Amino acid sequence: MLRWLLLIPFALVMAMTAGLVAMMLASVVSPGLTLLIGGGFERLLDALFGLADMGIDPGPTAEAAFVLLGRLGFAIIVAPVVLVAVACELFSLRSGLIQSGLTGLLAALLPLGMLGLARAPTGAEVQVLGGLVLIGAATGFVYWLIAGRSAGGERREPAASGRP
Repeated sequence: MLRWLLLIPFALVMAMTAGLVAMMLASVVSPGLTLLIGGGFERLLDALFGLADMGIDPGPTAEAAFVLLGRLGFAIIVAPVVLVAVACELFSLRSGLIQSGLTGLLAALLPLGMLGLARAPTGAEVQVLGGLVLIGAATGFVYWLIAGRSAGGERREPAASGRP
């Protein structure tokens, strides 16, 4: 019980922190992620200040944009590692490859599902999706290092059959 109250939440917080660090590192390496993280935020601020200069209230636009950014952050960093961690704990999956692989896969698929991409992704979008897979894999791997190696609690030994 103490594992569910202390270790798993601590491991999830550390994994999410590692995901944010991995996202910053990936944005340095990948121009597509740099544009997504830095350029997109810069364009948002330019648009909001442009609306304010024209005398239009930027509040509703800013609120909608930040809600979308929050949902994307949740879909990339939080939801994949939590879903995989809970599934691995329930089914006692102790493999680091399973935990980091599934987390990476979900980190790429959840934002796609949320945005509803109805066409084939372009080259730059594929590069961003690859970066999201790596970010998710790093998140899942850090969770596995802290709490996943003992997923599902202690291994139970089979009961002795009574034979010598």
